[in-house]
Amino acid sequence: MRSRGARGFSLIELLVVIVIIALGSSLAVAWLAGTRPGERLDREARELAGAFRLAADVARARQRVIGWQPQGEGYRFVSWQPGHGWQPFGERLGLSARRWDPPLQPSRQPPAADTTAPWLVWLPDGEVVGAHIQLASDGARRTLAVDALGVSVTGSGR
Repeated sequence: MRSRGARGFSLIELLVVIVIIALGSSLAVAWLAGTRPGERLDREARELAGAFRLAADVARARQRVIGWQPQGEGYRFVSWQPGHGWQPFGERLGLSARRWDPPLQPSRQPPAADTTAPWLVWLPDGEVVGAHIQLASDGARRTLAVDALGVSVTGSGR
């Protein structure tokens, strides 16, 4: 119990304020972490490289021809269907359509002659119609080299 003349904060009140400040600081650090364009682009390039490896594995395991197409603000995987052409692969086996995060500008080397055809194609026998896929965002660039040996990621900027 406090005497009439005592002023100030109790220990509990001070501890509550310290906990609130600590939580706010940790949330701010977590929110700001990974906000550099190069870090976000690195994450997106790693995730895309993993999806490319998965597409190669699925093509071999399921004996399917699988392609990759950028579209608008994201990309999708497609499968060759005899008599129907390229069809969306759908949500199966982790090869679903995705949006870029952050928005990216992909480019292909060599440039694609047919803009409606997939940029990359994995065949059931392990072969791949590969290319260098360059991702760019806010001055940072990452290149994914895709060939029969696999996927490698290189890059520069931020």
